[in-house]
Amino acid sequence: MHPLAVEQNFRMRAGRLQSWGIGLLACALLLWIYAAWQLFTSYESTYNKIDCPAPVNSEPRDLYFEDSGDAYNAAAQCASDRNWPQPLAALVVSVPLTAIGSVLFTAGTVSIRLRHHHDELERAQS
Repeated sequence: MHPLAVEQNFRMRAGRLQSWGIGLLACALLLWIYAAWQLFTSYESTYNKIDCPAPVNSEPRDLYFEDSGDAYNAAAQCASDRNWPQPLAALVVSVPLTAIGSVLFTAGTVSIRLRHHHDELERAQS
């Protein structure tokens, strides 16, 4: 095989590693954005159509006072209606995507940088 073809093949594989790493990191970023959206946006209760504040802005102490008023019922309804398994699953899935994406991107980048370093060393020696 011609040395130039080997070099092009090596650079293509390193670029492909970088691309896959960027793609996986982008998927993980989308999952983080989804989880943050679930945490920072207000929503409507499904059963009695109560406007619920964003979980970040809600007061957890409202749930622990034994008050039979509408405020307690609304807070309890909002707390029970928030679907937490979906954003939590998004965060759990994002962890291996981030790890694998980081490794692939780093491996591709290091391969390309080492090849450039090798080329510069060869030019310096000749």
